[in-house]
Amino acid sequence: MPHDALLRAAGVVGLDVVAITDHDTVEGAFELRQLVQERSLPLQIIVGEERTLDDGSHFIGLFLERAIVARNLAGAIAEITEQGGLCLIPHPFRKKDGLLRNGLEPLKLLEGKVAGFELFSAKCSYEENRRSAELLESCRLAPFGGSDAHYECDLGECVNRVEWTGDLRASIQRMFQRQGPFEILGKGQETGARERSYAALYHRVKKYVGLPKLLVPAARDGYRRYRNWKFGIGRKPLREIYRHA
Repeated sequence: MPHDALLRAAGVVGLDVVAITDHDTVEGAFELRQLVQERSLPLQIIVGEERTLDDGSHFIGLFLERAIVARNLAGAIAEITEQGGLCLIPHPFRKKDGLLRNGLEPLKLLEGKVAGFELFSAKCSYEENRRSAELLESCRLAPFGGSDAHYECDLGECVNRVEWTGDLRASIQRMFQRQGPFEILGKGQETGARERSYAALYHRVKKYVGLPKLLVPAARDGYRRYRNWKFGIGRKPLREIYRHA
């Protein structure tokens, strides 16, 4: 998403805060935060990163001051903590990159070091989200939800409604410490629903049909516009996933 497009979509959806967690970089998040400040917009930006670890799993840091360098879990936790950030587990059971996809063993290392886990991802399959919900009974980590928005039409498919205390970091911290009321609202998901996919036909034929590099940017933007047209940009009907009173 271009920055301007993301800002417009966030306004249409009615978001107060957006966490930017690009893969293995914080540059875009810093650029967007600077743009918001220059324009004196009411939207607040949390600088984050979704780090790809050596085993292929993903791990998130929020409220970062610089990019994460480590490629192992212990190192990433140490870096995020040293920055004063929050450590989060996204899509714990996603088959290709969930931290807990091979079992719950990593939870022993995470006790007391990680703020929360993604209870509901709007991109994950029904089964992956169902398994995440089971963590509510087996660990003490706080839950959060995510849209995993790659395009404007994805924005707002899951939101976290948090009690405002006058400070963004303090309000989010209270949520993960379960010290105040919050709720997770997400899109409806039918039993057996698969993971959200992008350009499935292209990925099936790209090994056989090449696309000139000069056309790649135009193709990406065209597909983005197609998705936004097909699914629409704006508020989505959401259901309650979790509530902490």
